[in-house]
This record gives sequence, structure tokens and C-alpha cells, in this order.
Amino acid sequence: MDEEKVRENKLANSFVNSLSKSRPEPVTVPPETYPASYQSSPGGEDTFLSPEAFSGHQKVENTINNLPNADKNGSDKQPDKNEQQVAHIDTAAPFESVKEAVSKFGAIVDWKAHRVQTNERRKYIEEELEKAQEDIPVFKKKAEAAEEAKEQALRDLNSTKRLIEELKLNLERALTEEHQALQDSELAQLRVSEMEQGINDESSVAAKTQLELAKARHQAAASELVTAKNDLEETRKDYQILISERDSAVQKAQEAVSAAKEVEREVESLTIQLVTTKESIEETHASHLESEEHRVQEVNERDQEALNWEQEIKQTEEELEKVKEQIPIAKDVKSKLETASGVLQKLKDELAIYMQGKMPEEDEADKFTRKDISSGVAIAKKNLDEIKHSIEIANEQIMCLKTTQTSLTAKLESEKKVLTSIRKQKGLGAGAVVNLESELKRTKLELDSIRKKDKEAREKLVELPKQLQKVTEDTKKAKSLVEEARSVFNKAKEAAEQAKSGVNSIEDQLASTQKEIEAARAKEKLAIGAINALHETESGRGPKNDEVTISLEEYYELSKRGYEAEQAASKRVSDAILKIDEAKDSEMQCLNKLTLLNSELAAQKEALNAALQKAEMAKETKMNIEEELRKEKGESDPKRKEEGRGGLFRGFSKKGNQDTPSHNPSSGNAKSNTKGGSPESNSNADDDTSPDIKGLLKKKKRTFMPKFSLMLTGKKKPFFHKN
Repeated sequence: MDEEKVRENKLANSFVNSLSKSRPEPVTVPPETYPASYQSSPGGEDTFLSPEAFSGHQKVENTINNLPNADKNGSDKQPDKNEQQVAHIDTAAPFESVKEAVSKFGAIVDWKAHRVQTNERRKYIEEELEKAQEDIPVFKKKAEAAEEAKEQALRDLNSTKRLIEELKLNLERALTEEHQALQDSELAQLRVSEMEQGINDESSVAAKTQLELAKARHQAAASELVTAKNDLEETRKDYQILISERDSAVQKAQEAVSAAKEVEREVESLTIQLVTTKESIEETHASHLESEEHRVQEVNERDQEALNWEQEIKQTEEELEKVKEQIPIAKDVKSKLETASGVLQKLKDELAIYMQGKMPEEDEADKFTRKDISSGVAIAKKNLDEIKHSIEIANEQIMCLKTTQTSLTAKLESEKKVLTSIRKQKGLGAGAVVNLESELKRTKLELDSIRKKDKEAREKLVELPKQLQKVTEDTKKAKSLVEEARSVFNKAKEAAEQAKSGVNSIEDQLASTQKEIEAARAKEKLAIGAINALHETESGRGPKNDEVTISLEEYYELSKRGYEAEQAASKRVSDAILKIDEAKDSEMQCLNKLTLLNSELAAQKEALNAALQKAEMAKETKMNIEEELRKEKGESDPKRKEEGRGGLFRGFSKKGNQDTPSHNPSSGNAKSNTKGGSPESNSNADDDTSPDIKGLLKKKKRTFMPKFSLMLTGKKKPFFHKN
């Protein structure tokens, strides 16, 4: 981090120094070109300097007087035509250091403290999230315990309700029995009083009332039987409805189970798709890497081929220059040979003349001259032989040079054709540059599309576990639906059992009513038999004996029985009332327990919701902090990468021009030896500053990625000069 800060400070200081060195002179601008309300706008929140931001902070000093007829001294002189109103633009550096710039734009210099604070906040939020996650299962257990207690309380309430209903039925039975016992005791007392008075059975009121009571009881029992039958039919209908509901619940449960199985199958298929997508992504990554490696290899091979071609071209050019230098030498040798052959011919002619005309009259001086001539002829012959030998050697060399010249001329013509085609392509000028820019844009768009595809694939990979979570949630929901269906089924079973118990209780009531009817009929028969017996006794005794004599013991026994029946009935009533009160008390206790459990459940639910909200807030804050950190890292990394890339691309041609003498030491000599006045050499010298454009002109569809990877890996691409 310290090295990066030092590097950024150096870059910013060098940029400021370059701006301050290359600061132009103040420019005079007429006031009509920009508004009078122009002010230097303060910078934004950028911590790095750019030419646009620098131009935004230029101080504008308006030296314009508002009065047209007054000068600076306050005189009323008219201004000259040359002394126009002007504005002075000061392009001085607005700050001297990076720290001052950062503090001016309102950013943070001490990134370490900021990162420490963010890390502390993240740790605190993670601790709170862990606490909330630890509290969640505790609250869930409490909620489950409260729900179990609620279910137990509901069961107790249902059992108490059943007990209350049974006690109500028993109370009703006791009340009816008490009422019947009271009626029987009253009738027995009336009958006893009538028997004491000696009233006949036909005229006895007790017998008539007993018959009426028996008839009324018979009618009541019949009506109760009808109502019981109706209730039984209703319960049967309810039972059938419950059976149908149970069947529907079973069907729903089966459907839920099948849906859960389908969801599990979908989960399995999604997992298989996830695995396949991961494998395909890995394969695409591998293929992409292989293609990039192939591209890099192709680029390296092309560069090596270009270097080899350049070296061959330079060698051929050097050989051509040597041949061109040897051509005038060969011409001189030819001219010398021609002169030597002429001289030889002359000497031969003279020798023939001298041989034909042997003059004896010659003097010794003449002999001396002949000897000299003969020696000169021998020397000339030797010279002639040497010249012939040298001529033959020169001819052989000329033939070799001609063959090499023809081959080199052919190569030169092919290279010239290539160069002319390249120059024609370069002669297009702006069109070629536009095409290159369009190709660069296209490659950038392809890179963006590849990155987008990678991002989409990563998003799909991120979304697949979410889909799996959704599917698992759906399975959980299906399982909960199955459990709910099972609970409904159990409730339906309980309701059916309750209906069965109700049917059994109604059947018991019917049996009891039938027994009561039979008892009433038996009592009626007994009463009729007693009346008949009384009629018979009265008819046997005669009409005078109307009174019935009963002993005191029988009277006491009858009165005792009536009193005991009344006490038993009152005891039954009091016991039933006590049971009802106890049932009501237990019901109230159950209701109180239910209210308490409901309040506890509500409190626990609120606590759970609060804990979940805290957890969600903690997660959101954590995600926000992570996003901020990612944004900061993303902003810092692309800026560094862009600075590095910009530096590489900007200094690429300069480095190439500086490195060319070391790589190709013969290029300078070749240039110095060749004729530098031709336009082709000038165009080639201009072409040396843009090796990337050369590569793109050689092959338009060459991608930009391999070059970029080469520059990043640090491999220097060789630069060459074409002549």
C-alpha cells in the first residue's frame, strides 16, 4: 500500500510539474466569448487530477471596466480601438501536492484509518449477526414449546368441554328423575290420603293423575326418542361429511407428497444442470485460455517471421549496394581490357611489320631497340595474360553477381509490391485509421461481450443456489402442507371419534329413555293392577267399607321412602351442581392458561420478529459495507490498471524507438548507406513510430488481447525498420 501511495504521489507530482512547465502564456479573450457570470467551479469528489478537472479550476481574472467612457485613473478619455476589453486567464497550478488536492476535493487521505474503521464496523455487525443467529434457535424452541403448551391447553379444554357436556346430561337426567320422584311421592301421598279417606279407584284423583303422568312421560319419551333419532341422523350426516373431508384431506396429502417428489426431482435436475453448467463454464474457460495461448503463439511467430524477413531484406539491400559498388569497378576493368586489347593489337601489328622487314642495314642501336621491343612484347604478353585471367575472374564474378542481382531484384520486386500495397493501404490515411479504430472498438466490444457473458454465467452460478434454496423452501412448504393435511386428518379422526362418542352417548340416552319408558309402563301396569285389586276388595267388602286401613308401620315406611327419595334427588342435584361448578372452574383455568400462552406466544413472536429484523439489518449493513469495499477496490484497481496500461501504450512507441538500435544495430548503417532522399524511405521512417498499426495492417482481424497479454507479461515486442 505504501509503495502504491508513493507511486501515485510521484505520478501526480510529475503531472503537475509537466502542466506547470508546459503552461502557456495568458490568452486575451474578448468578453463576448464567455458569460460575465463565469466563476471557477470547484472540483468534485475526484482524488486524481485530469486535464478537464484542471481546466475547471483555472482562475479567470476579468479586467473589464463597466464604464465605457472611464479608464482606470478615472479620466473621461475615450478608449482607443486597440485597447479593447480583454480577460486574463491564469493557467497556474491550483495546488502543489496530492494531499492538498485531496483535502480540497473533500476526500480521505488516510485510507488505512478508513479501512480499519470499516473492518471494525464489519466485525461489530458480524458479531451482532452471530448473536442474532444464536438467539434465533432459542426463540424458535420457545415458540415450539409455547405451541405445544397451546395444543395441550386446547386438548385439556376439549376434554373439559366433554366432561361438562356429560355432566350436563347427568344433571338433566338427575333433574328429570328428581321431578319424577317428587311427582311419585306426591301421588303416593295423595293415594295414601285417599286410601285413608276410603275413596274408590274410579273416583280417585291420584290414579287419574298417575295415568296422565304415565301418558305424559310416554309422550315425552317418544318425543325424546324422535329427537334422538334426528340427532343420530344429523350425526351420521356429519360423520359422512367428515369421512368425505378425510378422503379429500388424504387426497390432498397424497397430492402434496407427489408434489414434494416432483420438487425433489426438479431439485435433482437443477443440481445436474448446475454441475453441467459448471463443467461447460470450465470448458469454455479452458478453451478461452487455449485460444489466447494460440493467439499469443501466432503473434510471436508472426513477429519472428517479420524479423526474419526484415533481416533478409537488410542483407539483400547490403548485397545490392555491394553489387552496385562493384558494377563501376567492373566497367573500369572492361574499359582497361578494351584499351589493353587495342594496345595488344597495335603491338601485334608492329611486331608483324618488324618481323617482315628484316633490314640488315640496321645499326646496333636498332638491334638494341628490337631487343627492347621483344622484351616489351614479352612483358606485354605477360600483362595481357594477367589481364585476361583477371578479365575471366571478373567475368565469372560478374556472372555470379548477375545471378545474385536477378534473385535479389526478384525479391526486391516482391518486397516492393508488398511495400507498395502497404503504402497504398497507408495512403488511405484517415480511412485506414478509422478502420483501425473501428476494429479496436469492435475488439473492445467483443471483450465487453465476453466479460458480460462471464458475468452472466457467474450470476447464473450465484442464482442457482438461490433457486435451490427456493426449491428447498418449496419442499419445506410442501412438507408443511403435508403435515397440515395430516393434522387436519388427525383432527377429522378426532372429530369422527367425538361423533362416535356422541352417537354412543345418544344411543345410551335412547337406551335410558327406553328403560324409563319400560319402567313407566311397568309402573302403569302396577298402578292398574293395584286399582283392580282395590276394586275387587271394595266389591268384596261391600259398599259401606269405603275406607282403607293401613298400619302405622306401613304409613311410616311409605313416608320414609318418600323422604329418602326426596333427599336422594336433592343430593343428586347438589352433586350435579358441584360438578358443573368444578367443570366451570376448570374451564376458566384452561381459558386463563390459553390467554397466558397466547400472550407469551405473541411476545415470543415479537421477539423473533425483532431478532429477524436485526439480522436482516445486520445482513444489509454487511452487504452495503462489502459493496463499498468492492467499489473502492474496483475503483482503485481499474485506475491503477488504466494508468499502467496508458503508460504502456503511450510509452510503447517511444520504448520501441529507443530499443531499435539495440535490437537492430545494422538498421542505422543500412539507412546511412541507402539513398535517403526517396519518399519510400521517409514513409518507412514515419512507419517506425507505430508498430501496432503495422501489425493491424498486415492482418486486420488480429485481436487486441494477445498484444495486451504480451505487454502485461513484460515481453518486449521487437520493432524493425522497413526500407
